Amino acid sequence: MATKYIRFGNMMPTEEQKARPYLIDKDPFQIAGNLYYVGNLWCASHLIDTGEGLLLLDVPAASGYPGLLINIQKLGFNICDLKWIVCSHAHTDHYGCIQALVARTGAKTYMGRVDTEDMMANPERTKRLDAGLGPYNEPFVPDVQLEDGDVLTFGNVTMKCVLTPGHTIGVMSHFWEMDVDGETLRVGIYGGSGYGSLSTEGLKKFGQPLSMQRVFVESIEKVWDEKVDIMLGNHPFHSDEYQKNERRKKGCAGNPFIDPTEWHRYLTELRTGFEDFLQFTPEQGAAMFAETHLMEYYEGVFED
Repeated sequence: MATKYIRFGNMMPTEEQKARPYLIDKDPFQIAGNLYYVGNLWCASHLIDTGEGLLLLDVPAASGYPGLLINIQKLGFNICDLKWIVCSHAHTDHYGCIQALVARTGAKTYMGRVDTEDMMANPERTKRLDAGLGPYNEPFVPDVQLEDGDVLTFGNVTMKCVLTPGHTIGVMSHFWEMDVDGETLRVGIYGGSGYGSLSTEGLKKFGQPLSMQRVFVESIEKVWDEKVDIMLGNHPFHSDEYQKNERRKKGCAGNPFIDPTEWHRYLTELRTGFEDFLQFTPEQGAAMFAETHLMEYYEGVFED
């Protein structure tokens, strides 16, 4: 199966990994400057040291809570310094740990208004989406509901929020500048890239309009002209984050996370893959989701 279908298709953990979530834990790492990866093989979570407290961009499903805490500690940070959590969209593999984190840290939470209202208005659909991923993947109501174009300030970070619906009705993508060795670089994270639920059958199953297929492409076009020097994925396989870190550990030249050409390559792959996917027959779509490709994607990445 082509890489573009693997990374945007069925990347769920196996049943064994769901039962033993520590199997998808890996050590955290610095990406550049004050930006770190603290998620796992499935769910991305990025930590920023803002100088006035810690900020998390997305958190794993609730089963990833222990691994998240350990990863933050391994980097030398204290979870009690967590002040803000920004969630890209209303899927449990991006918000599952939020209630637990807020209960212990009092962190302020942010998510798009459109997704928040949709999640609250459709509790049964939310429950179906969260099924099988643990007992406390509960929805949450963010302290701040974001609008398209909002600009947020967290310590030394000024973040632009852009509504990019498709993967959900209210996905938010985020962009900000950071200093790396005296150079100002711009970071971008596309808020929701998986298109497996956007087949005609998938949209009907979850009560979503067919127009979401068009909206998905329009969102790609909307952020095409954003300047991005460091691209992040809200799943690590969307931006090859572990592969980049492994290359750096082996002594590659420069920082592999800094690549101003990746943003357009990624958006092109996303759009062409989606357009091909829409041509699938129901049987081809079923075959794509017959089994997870998570570990197939990581094959050969890590040294034993």
